[in-house]
Amino acid sequence: MTPVKKDRKVGKFTAYKVELANKPDGHYEQDFHIGKDFFENMENNDILSADIDVHMDMEKKNDAYECTFHCKGMLQVPCDRCLDPLDHEVDATYRVVVKYGEDYDDGADNLLVIPYSNSYLNVAYILYDTILLTIPLRHVHPLGKCNRAMAEALRKHKRGATDDEEVDAALDEVDDEIAEGEE
Repeated sequence: MTPVKKDRKVGKFTAYKVELANKPDGHYEQDFHIGKDFFENMENNDILSADIDVHMDMEKKNDAYECTFHCKGMLQVPCDRCLDPLDHEVDATYRVVVKYGEDYDDGADNLLVIPYSNSYLNVAYILYDTILLTIPLRHVHPLGKCNRAMAEALRKHKRGATDDEEVDAALDEVDDEIAEGEE
C-alpha cells in the first residue's frame, strides 16, 4: 500500500463537501475546522496560524438550500509594521442560498447556482473568502506594541525620506483614530 502524500493536490478540500442531492426538505447541520493547513492548501502564506471552527446550518425548502456559516476563532497574520505575529479574532456569519441550474453562476451576492450534475457543494472557497474578508486592510499592533528592534530598524531606514515620514505620520493618525473609535 502506497502512503498518501500530504501535499497531494487531489482531495485536499474533501472535508468541506456538503451533500445536497436527494435530501428531503428540512434542517441540516455540519461542522468544519480550519487550521493553517487550510490556508496552505489555498496557497496563502500570509496566514501564520489558524484555529477557526465553522458551524453550518442548512435549511432545504423547495429545491433551494439556505446555508448559514458561523465562523469563530483566531488566526495570526504578520503585523504590517514589524512583521511579528498579530492575533486576529474571527467572528463572522455568512448566508448564501444555493440552487440548481444549467450552469455554475456566482454572480449574485448571496445566491449560488450550481449545475444539476453536482451532487454536493464544496464550501472551502466560501469559507476562505468569508474568513479573509474579516481581516482589516491594514493590520498592525496597537501603538507601542510592535517589535522594538524592527521598529527602530524601520526608523533608521526611513531617515532622510520626507515623503515616507509624511506617509508614516498620516498612518499614525489613522491608527489614533481607529484606537479612539474602539474605545
